[in-house]
Amino acid sequence: MSKKFYESYVIFDGNLDDSAIEDLIKKYESLFSKNEVELQNAVRIGRKRLSYEIRKKQNGYYVCFEILSPSSLITKIERAYILDDSILRYLTIYVSPKTRKEKDEHFKNKAIMQAKFEDTKAKELKAETEAAEAKESNTAGKSNDKVLEKN
Repeated sequence: MSKKFYESYVIFDGNLDDSAIEDLIKKYESLFSKNEVELQNAVRIGRKRLSYEIRKKQNGYYVCFEILSPSSLITKIERAYILDDSILRYLTIYVSPKTRKEKDEHFKNKAIMQAKFEDTKAKELKAETEAAEAKESNTAGKSNDKVLEKN
């Protein structure tokens, strides 16, 4: 069977502590490995407030599993999601090679832009610090001159 690339988004109960969430993530990583599903990446998006209550919960912990899997195993994985009470919602989508390439390019460009932004901010901070030091040394020199004039 040929494997296809999927993104499986899962919202865990946000009221669980971080160690319990990590245990759940490890549980699903082991489930993937037992079923010959190749886990590419597990992106921990984090704890967020839900737009509306799900099972009387206000917060959720979002995780995206990027997996390579035969399409027949997706139903088995989703069945495990349904049976788990700590999962509020899930969504598994197929990502075409074209979309995957565009996504990789997007994140690559985003990283480049972030690096440029950080470099610019560092240069601005350095310039501000140098200007403040120069101003400080000028005011210190003037106060020394006034002291000398009084003597």
